[in-house]
Amino acid sequence: MAVLDFQSLYPSIIIAYNYCYSTCLGRIRKPGESSRFGVLDSFDLPNGLLNSLKDYINISPNGVMFVKPEVRKSLLAKMLQELLDTRVMVKKSMKEHKDDSGLLRSLDAKQLTLKFIANVTYGYTSASFSGRMPSVDIADSIVQTGRETLERAIDLIHSTEKWGAQVVYGDTDSVFVYFPGKTIEEAFALGNEIGNTITKMNPAPIKLKFEKIYHPAVLLAKKRYVGFKYESPEVAEPVFEAKGIETVRRDHTSATQKILESSLKILFRTQDMSELKQYLYRQWTKILLGRVRLQDFIIAKEVRMGTYASRDGPNGAIVAQTRMNKDIRSEPQYGERVSYVVVCKGPGAKLKEEVVSPETVLNNSHLRLNAEYYIRKQIIAPISRIFNIIGVDILSWYENMPRVQSGAFGGLNSFAEHEHGKLRFIDQYYSRHHCVVCHKSTDQGTHITDGAMRLVATNIIVCETCAKEPQKVIYTLTCRQTSAQRKLRNILSTCQKCTGLSPLDCKTSNNQSGSQCEDVPCVSLNCPIYYERLTAKKDAQALLSYNKLLDDLSFS
Repeated sequence: MAVLDFQSLYPSIIIAYNYCYSTCLGRIRKPGESSRFGVLDSFDLPNGLLNSLKDYINISPNGVMFVKPEVRKSLLAKMLQELLDTRVMVKKSMKEHKDDSGLLRSLDAKQLTLKFIANVTYGYTSASFSGRMPSVDIADSIVQTGRETLERAIDLIHSTEKWGAQVVYGDTDSVFVYFPGKTIEEAFALGNEIGNTITKMNPAPIKLKFEKIYHPAVLLAKKRYVGFKYESPEVAEPVFEAKGIETVRRDHTSATQKILESSLKILFRTQDMSELKQYLYRQWTKILLGRVRLQDFIIAKEVRMGTYASRDGPNGAIVAQTRMNKDIRSEPQYGERVSYVVVCKGPGAKLKEEVVSPETVLNNSHLRLNAEYYIRKQIIAPISRIFNIIGVDILSWYENMPRVQSGAFGGLNSFAEHEHGKLRFIDQYYSRHHCVVCHKSTDQGTHITDGAMRLVATNIIVCETCAKEPQKVIYTLTCRQTSAQRKLRNILSTCQKCTGLSPLDCKTSNNQSGSQCEDVPCVSLNCPIYYERLTAKKDAQALLSYNKLLDDLSFS
């Protein structure tokens, strides 16, 4: 499937057809009739003017007349031509300075700025509410001419039998052309030929440029598609590209984006549904067991506090209101994105009751992510929208998936980990015990004794095998503590450099134990190091519980 795009379509139309305030003669009308133009209620032309200009008039598809450049050059066309020419020069300079990354970024920003200014010129003519010089006649002329240009291109593609092409999608300034039975090399040749042919049938500077090939690809709806992109026939490894779907949308979790992208890559590369099923099974199992990172399951939605009819509003507004109840100064800006996660709150709990801020989960280790919600609503739903097209029922895969035991990740609050529809199992309400040394499953625990079989400690669960070797227990747990503390120090060093704080500034008091521990006063939810720091800190503090056992074993 070839993608062809009209280069700067609206600016090119203004230049090609000389559209402007300074060249408009108003709408076509009968002799003696007057018409409204811009802010003028009545716009009349001098007698005989149209007769003298009849060979120098462009008429737009919506019936508005403009003089040709031979009579008067459009002011908008002059401005846009200078902008586009300058952008071409900047892009040429970019090719000559590929080795200078700093200059390359600066030039790229300049050419994007020039492109933006050129593209918003149409918006300047159509901004009837807030614009300085709105003109519906000029704005409609630009839009209708663009639509007519696109339709002529589509008709030509369909009517040319030698191309054997089908236009499967067209939107504003681009067409997606499907070549059934053609190879990638043949599609590149035909795409270039189509682009050159349609460019010649339009006035300069309107140009239809062949951009890329998608193979394979999925078209979902308007402005929503995904596929493997080839920009030249020599490309060995295609690039995954998506527009408008969940992999590039900011209002979905990172887990959704990663799993959906990987699923699509499996589909495009292998078309093997068995491989896809096994991949999804592995991801769902990780979520059910809680072996995931919190930052991958944070949802961020825009909120507009004070505009909701109901008392609570959407989930993001609930979290924002909870923060405001503690501190009114934490009210989010209008349209600001508020992050939240969904946790398990017990059987029958409503979704609004399970919505909490990420900080709440980080500060309460007993809270667990609602695995059923994330799998069914956040992961399966977007995947199903794509795979239902080819007849694959993703939801049935999940419902028939063999369930795994939660092991060490179980507990009273993790009941949702074994949900199957509305059914729950009794084992989800109980946690299994594991030896802290070898991690093997054990019964309620074994008392630690020394070589003379004297009782040493009862607060740490150790299996019978490890309990017979106190020195092994000391070595293993000490190494584990040292490793956790070293990891925490390395992460803290990174955070201190980022924030510019000295180690002395990072000393905070631990109110529960009364001890001093280092930390960095940074709560950037978008920083992956933030979550690593919290996890490392919790691990280091949790391993301090080994101290009593180590002391007793050392002096026994």
